[in-house]
Amino acid sequence: MSLFQAIVLGGLYWLSYCGFGCHGLNLLVLQPLPLSVLVGLVLGDVPTAMIVGATIQPMYLSQTQAGWVITQDTSAAGVITAAVVITSGMDIKSAMAVAVTAGVLLSQLTNVRMTVGSVWNHLTDKYIAEEKYEKTWLSSVVFPSLFKVVLYWLPMTLILYFGASSLGALINGLPEWLLNGLSAVGSLMPILGMCIVASTINKRGFFPFFIAGFFAVAFTGLSPIGIAILGIFVAYFYFFVTNKGESLAIDFSAASDSTGGKVSKRELDLATLRLLFFYTAGNSFERYQANGVVTTMYPVLKKLYKDDPAGMKEAMERTSELFNAEDMTGALPIGIALSMEEQKAGGAPIEGELITETKAALFPPMAALGDTLNWATIVPIVLALMCPYAMTGAWWPGILAVIICAVLTNSEAFFLMRFGYNVGTKAVKQLTESGLIDKILSFFTVLGLFVIGGMTCSLVHVATPIEIVTESSVVNLQADVLDALVPNLLTFIATMIVYSILKKGKTSVIKVILGMVVVGIVCGAFGILI
Repeated sequence: MSLFQAIVLGGLYWLSYCGFGCHGLNLLVLQPLPLSVLVGLVLGDVPTAMIVGATIQPMYLSQTQAGWVITQDTSAAGVITAAVVITSGMDIKSAMAVAVTAGVLLSQLTNVRMTVGSVWNHLTDKYIAEEKYEKTWLSSVVFPSLFKVVLYWLPMTLILYFGASSLGALINGLPEWLLNGLSAVGSLMPILGMCIVASTINKRGFFPFFIAGFFAVAFTGLSPIGIAILGIFVAYFYFFVTNKGESLAIDFSAASDSTGGKVSKRELDLATLRLLFFYTAGNSFERYQANGVVTTMYPVLKKLYKDDPAGMKEAMERTSELFNAEDMTGALPIGIALSMEEQKAGGAPIEGELITETKAALFPPMAALGDTLNWATIVPIVLALMCPYAMTGAWWPGILAVIICAVLTNSEAFFLMRFGYNVGTKAVKQLTESGLIDKILSFFTVLGLFVIGGMTCSLVHVATPIEIVTESSVVNLQADVLDALVPNLLTFIATMIVYSILKKGKTSVIKVILGMVVVGIVCGAFGILI
């Protein structure tokens, strides 16, 4: 690998944690499948990169970044694994060990970033105290992004330039029994990602839909698109039966397409764009996305409080308070806050504490809704559906996944920003009192579990090479017994074991990963699994 290639790939890794363009540009460089398109272009072998991305992607479908507790670095795993396979010719299944190691070790860089992020919060406070509001752009976006050059870009460049080929040669030189073990690990590891997704979106009594999806594919061989279509029908049927006779109508007439306030639709849309591109640029464990809220709201507040310096300072101080909602659904409380700030700037008797309390009350449920709907349902399903097509070496599944996710999720942010501003606090009251949010989540829970169950059967193949030799014949345990009984039975058994362990909640994900590595190596070395 040339130094130039290593620098470019290091830049892609840096870009993945700048957070620019959530579920769009950011997703392109954050998840292994779409990232493989870019890695393949840089290294001159897109088909191999796509196969690598599709092979390891199922392992990382669960990475929701909820609360920014990240146990596996999806971007690092995608970049390093594809680079090692392409530059050294390493077997793709053996490369799974590289993905696991890279993902776990480099995930600690995010902990460093989120800890150092407190510096940017206090710098924002300083600029607000001095009424130098334009400088908050530096503390919210510029300085954090420059720090990430040192934290992400430089280390990845050095790892790839000096270590990719050496690592590949090292693994290729391992003894056959260990290579067989690593191959078995590669077969088992995708189960973990599928199970974490299932446990994240599962609600009591819904898991049978996961099992139904698995066996629907096992016995019919449905394509990814077929399982998605069937999942929609199953989810709709469940929704129809459980809500039969109930009225789901809500009066949203107040949320018309015209705001009628001082803030124009264009200004709200620009605020949404700032939310999408800079919301997580300067986040921290101390206040999470507070700096992103400052960047999002500042231009609108500048207009609302242009003749009230004291009011402007108080409003900016409110924007820098702790805020931690999902990128898309966080638009709702921000839109409501802008509506309340406009009323306060216009002389309405609204205390600043009320605006603060409203945001604080709204961001937790919006975080739960967004993490469930977007990160644990829409993104994993779309990526899982694209993996079989990417296994052919085609580049388009990675790009199509990004486009679909961007359209579906980004439209939420634009709608919720306008909706929150137009309807104000009435929006959440109507949605919660009607129970519509719970009903929507139930629909997507059924859809998500059914499709993820089906994709588990489609993408994961745990098999045994054991043969039973008699005087008259040779019986292949996998093909002649297990597959004849229930197709992909070993995968189902392994999935149920991993899911049961995760469901108990007593074992950390890291321990589960290590356990699966040990089991895979032992079973592969002794010829029990392949």
